[in-house]
Amino acid sequence: MAVDVEEFIAQLNQENEDYFSALPETDTVYWTGKLDGLAAAEALKPRWYNEIRGVDIIGRFIGRVPDLTLKILVGRQVGDEAKHAKHCRRRIEALGGSVIDYRPSAEQLRFGDLLDEMAYPEEFFAAQQLTVETQSLKRNEKALARFDPETAEMFEKHINPDERFHARLGHLGLQVFARTTPAQDRARKACEVIREAHVAMVRAHSGNMFAAGYLNA
Repeated sequence: MAVDVEEFIAQLNQENEDYFSALPETDTVYWTGKLDGLAAAEALKPRWYNEIRGVDIIGRFIGRVPDLTLKILVGRQVGDEAKHAKHCRRRIEALGGSVIDYRPSAEQLRFGDLLDEMAYPEEFFAAQQLTVETQSLKRNEKALARFDPETAEMFEKHINPDERFHARLGHLGLQVFARTTPAQDRARKACEVIREAHVAMVRAHSGNMFAAGYLNA
């Protein structure tokens, strides 16, 4: 039998928190120390890629959302992702880097593919907005202390406020679509799958950062 939807959302949030809090920082954050110059540019590249790919993936998701109010809100998120990609690219270039030579890892490609393949609204709202965006917001708060002042300002002014809305959108979507036992089962499984894919993606990039000498072991 389905549990109350608010109780269910609280359970998902707690399960996500328990999972991510048990991991070392290098499994959840691209920036584990002070970063500036080319190191900061390198740390921002996967973020740029995820933002720009998110425009397409989240844009396609709109077609799987029958609720018109939620379509509007998801549409706003698509615009936010495009804006974030623009700001990240500008900052990467200002730091002396370039996105032209960026090649996403296999783990990063799989992460996006998993979201793109989620057929039910409750799956996507649980995985992308409730899980990924909540973690992104926590990661971005760390960016304020670990990046150079100009990069930190970019996060504070142009990215972090939007991420709070995106995480809230996951809650709103689940309120509408996660009211039956099958829907709740699908949402929980989507969280589990995307958590693992998210960690695999971060590990891959952290490994590249270490190998290139941008992070200390």
